[in-house]
Amino acid sequence: MKRLIINTANDELDIVLQIEEKIFFKTNNSRMHHNETMLPLIDELLKENEIDTRDIDEFGVVIGPGSFTGIRVGVATVKAFRDSINAVAKGINNLDYLYNLAKRQNPDVEVVAILGSKDSYFVAREVNGILYKYERNLTLDELKNLAKDTPVGMFKQDGNLDCFVVRFDPQVLIDCFEKSVDTALVPVYYQLSQAESEKMKRGNIVIREAVAKDLDKICEIEKNNISVNTLSKEYIYSAFSDKNYKIFVSVFNGVVVGFILLQITDEINIVSLAVDKQYRNIGLATKLVKKLEQFAIDIGVKTISLEVRRHNITAYLLYEKLGFSLRRERKGYYQNGDDCLEMVKHLD
Repeated sequence: MKRLIINTANDELDIVLQIEEKIFFKTNNSRMHHNETMLPLIDELLKENEIDTRDIDEFGVVIGPGSFTGIRVGVATVKAFRDSINAVAKGINNLDYLYNLAKRQNPDVEVVAILGSKDSYFVAREVNGILYKYERNLTLDELKNLAKDTPVGMFKQDGNLDCFVVRFDPQVLIDCFEKSVDTALVPVYYQLSQAESEKMKRGNIVIREAVAKDLDKICEIEKNNISVNTLSKEYIYSAFSDKNYKIFVSVFNGVVVGFILLQITDEINIVSLAVDKQYRNIGLATKLVKKLEQFAIDIGVKTISLEVRRHNITAYLLYEKLGFSLRRERKGYYQNGDDCLEMVKHLD
């Protein structure tokens, strides 16, 4: 087995060649001039080991997040190699790679970060044993609050943070390649463009009680966003006429783009909360939960509960941020065998 793995997403250019059990590599800290140094470095590494790109069985490339230009150069090169000889090629997430490097140096690390543009950071955090990658850049203050008093793993020193710099390890890059299932080689950036972000923020957002004509859109959002234990159309429809249920929707520029379905007993249980994927990260889920909390106060209910899959880290972190805490765990609760984390919030 011969593998060639390229990382052009960071300041340091890394080229790793694996021939059976032997590992060879080249690095170059060329301050992002990877388009000029990458191909000569690859050629040098291959010639030293007397092989050609046509001898490579598998190609790997770090697909980001990181340098926009560097990622494009690396991805385009590996795609060209792959297509020319019909070989296997897989993408490696840079945050996965950084986390595994950091974990090898400091087993207690929970947060890793890559400096992005305009003093923002690409961030990943270990939650419940799972690495969660934030789908937008975090500010310095957000990152500090997330890391609290623990050092952050980074590729290079940052004077604004308590951090430690990881050391290059070709074996870790190979390990990440072996775990990867990504063959699409689509660059990862984790943020809206500035224009898109501003457009979303300027939109007209209304949170209101759902009406019967919202049913089809609610079912569509539920189906597209909930991967296990999806609610049926019949179940959702019945909630409109049942006094023990309530549905609120988020409306963006006149279009229903999210909803929250509640069951009311001696406490309020969030049965389902979902937002259309293209409208995430603009606060709609938070607004829906805040609407729920006001509704609970209005009817005199003091406790809100919910169930979330252990692997649904996005939802878990949202609820944690909104003041929910873990009440108990249910092992193998969901159809796919995932554990259920039951969370609760007591209102003042």
